[in-house]
Amino acid sequence: MRPSHPLAWLLALCLLAAWQPWPALAGAEPEWWQRAAEEAKADGYRLISAAQLAELMKAGDGLLLLDVRPDYEYQRGHIPGSKNLEFHLGDRLSLKPAKARALADLVGPDKSRRIVVYCRSFKCLRSGIAAKWAVQQGYAKVYRFAGGWHGWLEHTGQPLSQEPAGPGLGDYFPSCRLVVLGGEDDRAYLGLPAGLKAFALSEVKADFLFVELYHQLCYGCLREVASYNQLFAMIEADPFLRRHFKMLGLGVGSLLREVRNFRLREGVRFPLFADQDKEVFRCLGEPDLPTAYVLGRGQDGRLKILRILPGHINDIGKVLGQIKAAVATAAP
Repeated sequence: MRPSHPLAWLLALCLLAAWQPWPALAGAEPEWWQRAAEEAKADGYRLISAAQLAELMKAGDGLLLLDVRPDYEYQRGHIPGSKNLEFHLGDRLSLKPAKARALADLVGPDKSRRIVVYCRSFKCLRSGIAAKWAVQQGYAKVYRFAGGWHGWLEHTGQPLSQEPAGPGLGDYFPSCRLVVLGGEDDRAYLGLPAGLKAFALSEVKADFLFVELYHQLCYGCLREVASYNQLFAMIEADPFLRRHFKMLGLGVGSLLREVRNFRLREGVRFPLFADQDKEVFRCLGEPDLPTAYVLGRGQDGRLKILRILPGHINDIGKVLGQIKAAVATAAP
């Protein structure tokens, strides 16, 4: 769609020509901005603000607005007029021919068509991966709206999407089978038989569990590693918790090798496992990541949710207090 009036088209061109990296004022950048700006410069695309995106949408000019979140997130809500093509961590180092063709089909033959890529929020890495590949596929006008869907809701004065319904306090945690990735040390920590390849979460020899869900394409999840390692150390230092409480993480949508590599690269001290097909994530109502659950074992041996700890650990001592309170309430 092109602007309905020549003056609107001229105004859009002027706005684009005059753009400065957002935010333009020195010192106005949010914490994550510098990293995003460096990635954009290295990979050959430009960053765009919500206001600039709104101007482009008004101007039209055949704009392709590309939402690279999973389809279930896109279906729950997206920027008007956007198309959906999921990108993920597996696309970071190489782009499969089928996805390259899907991108080309969406954009069309015009390599100068303007493309704006976005995902969930500034925490999400997907949009940077997709923008990089669009540039490498030869598209000359690629922009990344790093604020994402949440940034658009904020800009347009809309509340953040309601969280999907999932199990709450007192409900059973979804049953699942996990593949052991960390060898005998992890089996010993979780009280599992030597040489066991896979196990049900309920087989862990502990009265209480702390289960963190993370995603490798989430800035916040990467930032949380140090905090979770510190929490693990504090749990291990407590005589009661050391005997009765175990901690583990689930990589949502991650392949087995990706979880292994993530743990080695980031120095995670507790066992990690792969929720490769997102089964546990979906059963939990697809919460924002990172999110952690404190679980307690009921009389029937099944694990119930005692606490839900969404978002970032800002006060590790407070989180440890919440864990101890949950354990004290549930312990016989």
